[in-house]
Amino acid sequence: MLLFAYGTLKRGGKYHCYLEEAELVEEHARAKGSLYDTGLGYPALALAGSGQVEGEVYEIPDVLWPALDYLEDYSGNPEKDLYDKVAIEVEAGGKVMETVVYIAKDEKLLKEQISTGKWDVAYSVI
Repeated sequence: MLLFAYGTLKRGGKYHCYLEEAELVEEHARAKGSLYDTGLGYPALALAGSGQVEGEVYEIPDVLWPALDYLEDYSGNPEKDLYDKVAIEVEAGGKVMETVVYIAKDEKLLKEQISTGKWDVAYSVI
């Protein structure tokens, strides 16, 4: 299954180590939505809006999904989860790909919109 990584999981990000066993499929991909700085050292994606969010696409082995779910505070329990895990289409290399992405469930995470749609891994200092 493919993952669209737009924040700290990207190459150079503080949690990229979670993807050491994953395969980078597309270095430059775009998803429709809006990107926000949470003020907590990581971004949040909202699918609302007409903007573009930049990220990377990885092929994730089944064995890695539980660790990624834990990192992204996703258990499948909508009452407790900070993020939701959904399927979206992204554009990369002139083609459309179906990927999984973690999106913000709590609007309180959406502090400051990043107008460029690109999370600079240098922001990940916390």
